[in-house]
Amino acid sequence: MPVRGLPPFLGAGSTWNDYVITESFTRMIPGSVTVAYEGPGHVAYLSGRKCPIRHATEYLTRLTLPEPGTTCPAE
Repeated sequence: MPVRGLPPFLGAGSTWNDYVITESFTRMIPGSVTVAYEGPGHVAYLSGRKCPIRHATEYLTRLTLPEPGTTCPAE
């Protein structure tokens, strides 16, 4: 995947299923961060889970990324 010139981005994945895949793509783009959601499920933003939504909203509105290694507890 060509990543040159891309800005850092935010990934989010459930530790129960898609975190590893999401993290493998996120690591390709320097400065990017993946938030781990410690519970089941996909589409963390659309499912109403507050912690992933907070991080995604900060990124989408302010381009602010959380610290690497950030996790969200299951809700």
